[in-house]
This record gives sequence, structure tokens and C-alpha cells, in this order.
Amino acid sequence: MLEVVGELSEADRIRSIIRDDESKTVEFKETFSHCLHQDKREKKVERSSLKTVVAFLNSDGGTLLIGVTDDNRVVGVDLEIEKYFNGVPDKFLLHFKNSIRSKIGEQFYPFFSYDLVEVDGKQVLAVHCQSADAPCFMDKKEFFVRTNPATDLLEGEK
Repeated sequence: MLEVVGELSEADRIRSIIRDDESKTVEFKETFSHCLHQDKREKKVERSSLKTVVAFLNSDGGTLLIGVTDDNRVVGVDLEIEKYFNGVPDKFLLHFKNSIRSKIGEQFYPFFSYDLVEVDGKQVLAVHCQSADAPCFMDKKEFFVRTNPATDLLEGEK
């Protein structure tokens, strides 16, 4: 009801999405580029988030929340921003944008939006995707789609 009258804050919208859990149109990632197991920056961790964006673009759209655990806890990306971007959120956002540009392509910019949202004192990167009007490939070769609640690579006849 509050959303209808425009009084629901962006943080409240994010909390509502988290409460509803992961689904075909919602995915949580704890970090964007920080590998928790090796305590360092890893491209394979970034790839996980980027393939989710591709899958949303190739499916019905969706929301990716980075800084939220699979068990619905808000942990934020603050540590990552501090550790790799000198505590400057804009540098983190620029890195995210550049990753999208290099791995997915600028032609898909109109189909998604992203921003840092403070939720419970922590920064969460919220990425909202629409279904794209053309097929989207990661690295110009990998086609991902979203299935309930997973991201699948389609190859060959699929």
C-alpha cells in the first residue's frame, strides 16, 4: 500500500524483496568481486553476478541484490568498497559499469539500472533489469537464462 502512494523508501523496497527470497526474478550475491574463501578480488566472483544480469536480460527481467547472503542477511558491499576502491562508492559503481560494458555491452544499458542503497546501515548494490529486446551474450558467446531460481547456460539446440 505504501508503495502505491509513493511513501515506501528504496531501502524498504529492498527489505521487501529480501523477505520474499530468491526466485526466477530475484537473486542475492554476497559480494561483487571479493572472494570470501581466498579473501581477495577474483574475476570469477564478478562473473557470477554478471551472468545473472545476462540471464535477467534474456528472461523476464529481475533484481540482483549484491551485499545480501543466500540466507537473506544484509551484509553490504562496504568492506569491498573500502578494500578495493579506497572507500569511494563512486569508484565501485564505475567498476561495476565498466564490467557491464566489457562483458555484456553498452547496447544493454537501457534495460537495467543500478545504485547503492543503504539498508540497515549497509550499502547494497541493487541492479534492476528489464527483459531486453535482443539476445544478450556474455563475452559475445555465452547465452544465459533465468530458471526458478537459477541461472542456466544454454548451448547448442537449447
